[in-house]
Order: sequence, then C-alpha cells, then structure tokens
Amino acid sequence: MKLKNCLGRLRVHSDFRMQNKIFIGFVALIIMAHIHKIMASNDMYEYTTLAKMLKTLERLRVQYVNGDRILFPLTAEQKDIFKKFGISAPL
Repeated sequence: MKLKNCLGRLRVHSDFRMQNKIFIGFVALIIMAHIHKIMASNDMYEYTTLAKMLKTLERLRVQYVNGDRILFPLTAEQKDIFKKFGISAPL
C-alpha cells in the first residue's frame, strides 16, 4: 500500500518507463524501511521525526577551494545521527 501511495499516478507512455518508475519506487521503499527500522531500534522517534532528521542532514556543507574539500563542522545532532546509524562522521 505504501508503494502505491508514494508513486501516485504513473503518467508514462511506455511499459518500459512504467517498470523503471515502479522499480525505483520499490528501491526507495526498501531504503525508507531500513531507515525507519534503525530509527525505531535507537528510540530516535522520541525526540525527532524522519523529516526533521533529513532536514538536519541537509545542512551538511562542503566547499571546494583549489581542489581541496572543506567540510563545515558537524553539529552535535548530526554527529549523533551518524553514530546511531553506524556511519563514521565525514572528515
């Protein structure tokens, strides 16, 4: 049911494009289910929502100067998200 609601109308003109759109929707659904599982197992829903967590991660900033990558410092909340997901914080 979730997949159907996420896809909306399949405004496509070929069977090949419809299959591609459904496949991408299915992969996205698997990823979202995994994110939900990790958030639930780490009790993250007690203090944040999925949308707020994604908004926090959107604030990650990288700048390239003369070919060198400079990452702006992570907030405590961003560090906590990386830790709970078992991902090493970017340097």
